[in-house]
Amino acid sequence: MSTNVPIPSAVVRDDRSMSRPLVLMTPDLDVSALNPTEAEYIVRVNYADAIAEAGGMPMILPYRTENIGAALELCDGVVITGSRPGVRVEADREAFESALIAAAIGGGVPLLGICHGMQLIGQHLGGRVVAGPDGDGPSRHIPQIVPDRTVHGINLAPDLGLSELTGQDTAEVNSLHRHVLVGPGQFRIAARADDGVIEAIEGEATAFCLGVQWHPEYRLTELDRAILATFVSQCAVRATTRHSHVGA
Repeated sequence: MSTNVPIPSAVVRDDRSMSRPLVLMTPDLDVSALNPTEAEYIVRVNYADAIAEAGGMPMILPYRTENIGAALELCDGVVITGSRPGVRVEADREAFESALIAAAIGGGVPLLGICHGMQLIGQHLGGRVVAGPDGDGPSRHIPQIVPDRTVHGINLAPDLGLSELTGQDTAEVNSLHRHVLVGPGQFRIAARADDGVIEAIEGEATAFCLGVQWHPEYRLTELDRAILATFVSQCAVRATTRHSHVGA
């Protein structure tokens, strides 16, 4: 008797999806004190659009720490997204993302941290997160509620990967944050604002590990798109490696 079990067509993986690396994105969490059963995972569409435009297949990863190992075996990269400035990150989110960062770095999974995501990666690598130079008042780092335009310059450190993406030593970025990362830590500072705020870090890891303080998912500049394209290309390398091992 044949032992071959037919696989329903609905679960057969399309070969075209194999060429698009799977990128997991962490969402924010909106919890209402009045309706705790109605908590929602939230992630802006432009995060997913940015990853898809760069060639990846984005998916949202819920906060289930027990699933991190299995999730990292299935995926090709991880994005730790930003949070709402001035709103304390939920403890469940921070605990989950901290565990995810540790596992991704330990497992050689490409990792991109955006805004809050950069700060959390830097904190995991030994840095500290503190109030920004302007405290809670108006700041050049949070000039408007939607970061849909560039607002200040950054200086890119020479001889690091970020500066090599554009071949330039300065760039313009958007901004939406009240806290900043400070070192030292197991990371290289890839960019700073004119006021000294760390704007990008490259983690000391075996795989791609980049954190940026601004929001490249808005894709306002050549540097934004280059960051996303480079990250997804590194995810594609992992995808190729994983699939070749599966087929061996």
